[in-house]
Amino acid sequence: MARAKRYPKVRELSNGRFTYRYSVINSETGKRKQKETRGFSTAKEAYQEGLRIEEEIARGIYIEESKLLVKDWADKWLEIYSSSGRVKPSSIHTRRSNLSVLKRKLGFLKLKDVTPMIYQDMLDDMKKEGKQKNTISNFHTTAKMMFKKAKQLELIAKNPTEDAEIPVYSKTVEELETEEEIPRFLEKNELATLLKVSQEHGDTQMYHALFVLSYTGLRVGEMLALKLSDIDRINKRIKVAKTLFERGGIKKFKLIPPKTKSSRRSVDLGSSVLKIISKQEAWRNEFIMFRRNEIHNVGDFLFLNQKTLPGYPLSEGDVLDFMKKMLKKSGLNESLTPHSLRHTYTSLMAEAGVELPAIQRLLGHSNDVITQTIYLHITKTKKKEAVDKLDSLMSGVF
Repeated sequence: MARAKRYPKVRELSNGRFTYRYSVINSETGKRKQKETRGFSTAKEAYQEGLRIEEEIARGIYIEESKLLVKDWADKWLEIYSSSGRVKPSSIHTRRSNLSVLKRKLGFLKLKDVTPMIYQDMLDDMKKEGKQKNTISNFHTTAKMMFKKAKQLELIAKNPTEDAEIPVYSKTVEELETEEEIPRFLEKNELATLLKVSQEHGDTQMYHALFVLSYTGLRVGEMLALKLSDIDRINKRIKVAKTLFERGGIKKFKLIPPKTKSSRRSVDLGSSVLKIISKQEAWRNEFIMFRRNEIHNVGDFLFLNQKTLPGYPLSEGDVLDFMKKMLKKSGLNESLTPHSLRHTYTSLMAEAGVELPAIQRLLGHSNDVITQTIYLHITKTKKKEAVDKLDSLMSGVF
């Protein structure tokens, strides 16, 4: 079998495929041994793979495929996944979190030794440990991606996750009785109470934040990413083109694209919320003037950090803490969160008679089960009232 002339260390096999020969040190004997890559359809591909391996050997990070451990491949795969440039930081954070679970449970097994039975048993054990179905499903998605890539690179012959099944969760009597459980939100009188208490006993900027969330339906990250340039006073709307990502503290914040394509949108503003935004701008200007010697010029954010990093965007954790305090002071459900105000917005818009498609466009999604559930729950009463009106109309006719 002739060696390909153009590419050193590449040779052509009898089946027309090409491999790259390289050598490694045997960790047991200390002697050098010859190895060969898998076959490639072209000499160039084999050569490129060989150069990649040679680089890993030089950097001391090469691992023989036959000895590759799950924990080592998990780290390598995450590096490949993260470096693609097409993945959001929030997704990388989720994958890393799931992989930490995988490494803890199967990390010291050789990658090739993970069988479908071993993997299925792990999923079943997660259920026995009390993990929720969504948690296991999320974990399974990451594991499938990781093992699929390993198979593509021929590190394993079979993907052990391919035919695995998420454990079945039988519903309890209580769950069946609340089959149509409605997401938590504030009734309009409750919202009025929360905002009144926040205005009278809280922090000015935080009150403005809760008001804006309630009257725009923005996600918290979308609101915190708002800059002055996103506010269009002439047309009475705000532009939503980014969201705040702050894993590791607000100092490490990033502005990333919204959750979905439909999340990039313009949100119309009513006079009341536009007035609050104007008041927030006035508060912001006074705050910057008062803290002018400490301000960090990292962007013209509408809502500002008031603690050790003035000028940085306001943190989601600060909004959450403030809302919990105000809920308690108002005597309202303390388990509600700033995201619950998005559901509150949906309920109020439905009660005001706004059609579902319009609400979905304002919220920035085309088809969301939660929004539909809230909408149907609110409009159910209106439909009943319509039927009663028919009865009243026809009363005495027959």
